[in-house]
Amino acid sequence: MKAFGYDHHGSPDVFQEYDVPEPSPSANQLLVRTIAVGLNNRERSERAGGFGAVTSPTIPGRDVVGEVTKVGKNIDDFVEGDLVLTHTEHGYAEFVLAESDATVEVPDGITPTRAAGIITPGLTAYKTVKYFANVQPGQTVIVKGASGGVGSLAVQIATDLGANVIGVASSHNEDFVTSIGASRFVAYDQSDPATVLADQGDVVINSAMNGAGTDDDIKMVKPNGTIASVAHDSPSTDKPLKFVHVHPTNDMTDREALQAVIDLMKDGKLTVNIGYTLPFSRDGFVKGHQLLEEKHDGRVIIVNQ
Repeated sequence: MKAFGYDHHGSPDVFQEYDVPEPSPSANQLLVRTIAVGLNNRERSERAGGFGAVTSPTIPGRDVVGEVTKVGKNIDDFVEGDLVLTHTEHGYAEFVLAESDATVEVPDGITPTRAAGIITPGLTAYKTVKYFANVQPGQTVIVKGASGGVGSLAVQIATDLGANVIGVASSHNEDFVTSIGASRFVAYDQSDPATVLADQGDVVINSAMNGAGTDDDIKMVKPNGTIASVAHDSPSTDKPLKFVHVHPTNDMTDREALQAVIDLMKDGKLTVNIGYTLPFSRDGFVKGHQLLEEKHDGRVIIVNQ
């Protein structure tokens, strides 16, 4: 089967096309024919050399929507022909293996492209809002990076829970952020959010790249409030607060989180900004990673026609 990856780190041009064996599902797995792949910044960092040595070849990719073609003997809730979304590995390939506890069916009316756009950001946003931050109705929730993949979904999930959401992003994203549920918007390129929003957040969700600006998060959160951040380092502060690192967890399963976000999308309560659709080819993956290297608006999706 056709797959795309690399045997050394570098720029997007390191991608090559490979002919690799089609995988065979175990008793607890599905074989899925890839229709759409969502690209993520983690894959950009891995390609550039941010996460250790290369195995030859490395086939990246976590976010796949496709058609079930084989079903493991222990699985009874999927059948051949189902359209599913899955959080998997080696997703830049014509066929992928899907674990049943990280796979859900795509409802009628949702395109593969839209479904592929919510997998990793949806998992992260839902677990951040529901598990790490434990957002409650009536709370004031400040979302940094509110126009991004994770942040925009966090705005919508927190709004659906009954929170009062304040979005922080660049001024040109104001219309988008308010359209998805934020009751207030603060442009970081027009004012200092830490000053404007000092001590106003019961919860501060920091979904900005690498969790930048932790000192601002501390200023914005109320005393005894919660900061849920993708930052790697815990802050040092005398202010009483709860600081939670957003990280992969099985305390809430991927399937539970994926089912929740796809149900919200089905009910019209969640939308994802698809910025680019590209072909399932070496050129498509190179272009996709070039977009990830730049400032871009919307999710980057590879479509296998």
